Amino acid sequence: MKSFSIIFAFFIAQALGYGQGHVIHLKNPSFESIPAQGIDQGFFLPGWSDCAPYYFRNETPPDIHSGHTSFFGVHREPIDGNTFVGMVTRGGAETWEMISQRLNSALMPDKCYQFKIMLARAERYLSKDKRDTAHFYNFNKPVKLRIWGGSARCRKTQLLAESDPVKHTDWREYTFRFKPKAFYPYILLEVFYVTPVLQPYNGNILIDKASDIIEIPCPEDELLASVDIDLPSVATNNKPVAKNNKVIKKSTKAKEINKPIVVNNPKQVDINNLKKSSHSKPKIMKKLDKNSIAIGQTIKINNLYFEADSANLKEDSYEVLDEIYDFLKNNPNVIIEIGGHTNGMPSSKFCNRLSTARAKTVADYLKTKGIAKFRIKYKGYGKTKPLYTNKTASGRRKNQRVEIKILRVD
Repeated sequence: MKSFSIIFAFFIAQALGYGQGHVIHLKNPSFESIPAQGIDQGFFLPGWSDCAPYYFRNETPPDIHSGHTSFFGVHREPIDGNTFVGMVTRGGAETWEMISQRLNSALMPDKCYQFKIMLARAERYLSKDKRDTAHFYNFNKPVKLRIWGGSARCRKTQLLAESDPVKHTDWREYTFRFKPKAFYPYILLEVFYVTPVLQPYNGNILIDKASDIIEIPCPEDELLASVDIDLPSVATNNKPVAKNNKVIKKSTKAKEINKPIVVNNPKQVDINNLKKSSHSKPKIMKKLDKNSIAIGQTIKINNLYFEADSANLKEDSYEVLDEIYDFLKNNPNVIIEIGGHTNGMPSSKFCNRLSTARAKTVADYLKTKGIAKFRIKYKGYGKTKPLYTNKTASGRRKNQRVEIKILRVD
């Protein structure tokens, strides 16, 4: 029976046109349209959809720029064609922009792909901020591009790859290689803050000249296991490119990797498999049970690990976070607070910032997977609520924790 399934899947893939070196052609890869400010004209970009309405209310769509127009102070010639797209992150509103496209053939599970795109940052991107609509602010801080596989038009299902922070103001080619875990008929391009995000900020990214998505041979498993997956640059290769596509400069920064590597990003798990996987392993959060929780109850999140003095989650943390996601998904009337705590050694200012950032990282992860924003509050308590003495290493480790507080149970 197993061999029959393999043979059947092979013939289905052949019928759909898949095979070694399969090419997925994007529609409108150079982002050609009529130059327009999203705030005034809405979003018209053939082949692409604006995803902001699916996640944020009353937010403007991305902007279409050209070398002959100057919106928001952006003066830039496109690298290909007549127009390019500008997308921003917003500090006051804590929102960001994203576009998606339905592929002419879906990304296949356990296949490896290569995708290239040109990125840049505008030194001037003047717009109003939600905190102060009377003045213009420069949305010019570096952000990064995240590439998602989607099961629906604007549904972020698996984070396939992400770029380094785009700090340069010239067009440079980025190469991404990734390995989907499921069938994804959509690809999503999202601009996002550089993590960890202690405070959302105003940033921008310019995108142009996307390539086809090409199936490539997968590397050996040993190569995957050797990669430090916590580095945001592991799936990215930055190469400065001149207008004539000749390389004019190559970075030698230590964090950049000359040869891009296929990486399964552990921060995103196929949602369709969450329920199945949760029943095959012992429960981590045993106290998180709908029959025993009560309003005001505080439950420590076990098996949650961060990098030292950082809000960056380690790979081993996602199992418990997905367990919390399952609980919230199955109990839609529960509202919680994520509370961050530190030990008593650093300054109060540092502890407050770190505890808040870690609580927000956990909350953002759950929201990204689909839990409504109003159901998850977050707060950093710093070093104000120790449970043990800070005079011993053991006590300090126990004080440095993240907890769930039950705010409402219907």
